[in-house]
Amino acid sequence: MSEIRPGMSVMGADQHGRLVPDTVLSWLHYEPSAVGEVLVIATASGKRLRLTRHHLVYRLQQQQQQKDQYKIHDRQRHQSGTDLGSAFEAVYAERVRVDDALYDAVSCSLDRVVSIESTQTLHGLYAPLTRTGRLVVDGLLVSCYGTYPSHAVSHAVLWPARVDTLRGRWASLLGVHHTQGIMPYAAHLYGLWTSIDRMSHAIKAGMIAAAC
Repeated sequence: MSEIRPGMSVMGADQHGRLVPDTVLSWLHYEPSAVGEVLVIATASGKRLRLTRHHLVYRLQQQQQQKDQYKIHDRQRHQSGTDLGSAFEAVYAERVRVDDALYDAVSCSLDRVVSIESTQTLHGLYAPLTRTGRLVVDGLLVSCYGTYPSHAVSHAVLWPARVDTLRGRWASLLGVHHTQGIMPYAAHLYGLWTSIDRMSHAIKAGMIAAAC
């Protein structure tokens, strides 16, 4: 991941999980010297996906797994793609469990999680922004986004950072050319969300206290 640069061509995925050519537009998070915790998610095919706890990864929805969809969602069905919204959910990496199924976008198949370990990274933290908002890492489909629990919402609010005209016009405001840390626009959105979330919890606590 550290070798990726803005402007490079990468493999993304559309809403059906099909591989599409994509472009790295900027960095949402670029911190080569960072040392922090990451989860190493190992799959049955031998892949090892490294993500921070609050990075979003695509997992087969729980109700699908309970219906034994390992058999129903076979490779033949996935050859023409699948509806990520109805079959898969983008969840924080910390919510993934052993026996969950991740989406292998290269083979259009499911890849079962066999182990999850917590470790320290000494090689920095990176989160590139692509046009599709998705990225294929070691064959597995992940979101570009983290810290907020919804891929759809994150993709929508970061729309200005993905449109070339706006990127050029509002470059300094968005901070799309930043070279270190978190993209200023993304950092501002996260700060706004945490403030709203904190206020919401305070209101709920007040209502519960009043009811008692």
